[in-house]
Amino acid sequence: MLRAYGRLLAFLLLALGAAFLMPSLAFGHADYDRSVPNADEVVATPPTQVDVFFTQEVVKQEGANYVRVFDDQRTQVSDGDGVVNDDDRTLITATIPATLPEGRYIVEWKTLSDGDGDDDSSAFCFYVVVQPTPEQEAECAALQEGEAGPTAAATTGAETPTAAAATDVAVASPTVEPAPADDDDDSSNTGMIVGIIIAVVAVVAIGGGVVYYMRQRQQG
Repeated sequence: MLRAYGRLLAFLLLALGAAFLMPSLAFGHADYDRSVPNADEVVATPPTQVDVFFTQEVVKQEGANYVRVFDDQRTQVSDGDGVVNDDDRTLITATIPATLPEGRYIVEWKTLSDGDGDDDSSAFCFYVVVQPTPEQEAECAALQEGEAGPTAAATTGAETPTAAAATDVAVASPTVEPAPADDDDDSSNTGMIVGIIIAVVAVVAIGGGVVYYMRQRQQG
């Protein structure tokens, strides 16, 4: 009988461990995994496309995902919002001209996970021929962390600056909006907590039923 109780206890501990692991596996984002060119990479020749791979498959739905490439003057150089790969929905490809001049390029992305419906967004940089300056490295690191990005630059469709302002713009880095705060984090955390509670209650209920059955059987 003691062996039976020992097996039951081991089973309940394993089930409880699985209950804590399953919610953490069920919730997440289609986050940046790798790319070609890679984040912060310096390429010798201009690429004709940017391939971005994510940690989860994305929902193939219009407006749900994008990969956009901008030059250092904040002008989009890629074609539209990129395309989700039909054979591998962890991959979004943005097409860019093969005649890109030397300089820094900023890749902004947004995803909608097919696993849990959570969205995510961020940005990273790559460089054509030129090495990044320390300021650019710091700016791009902040972009990847979703913090405030580069400042004081012309944006697409902005009004023509005055002569003094134009001088400042010419030597400054582009303004890149930080990635928006993920409103789904709270809902994901709530779902995780609810999942853990349900799993624990289920394990306890099952374990109690088994113990009761074994006691009844022993008494009989």
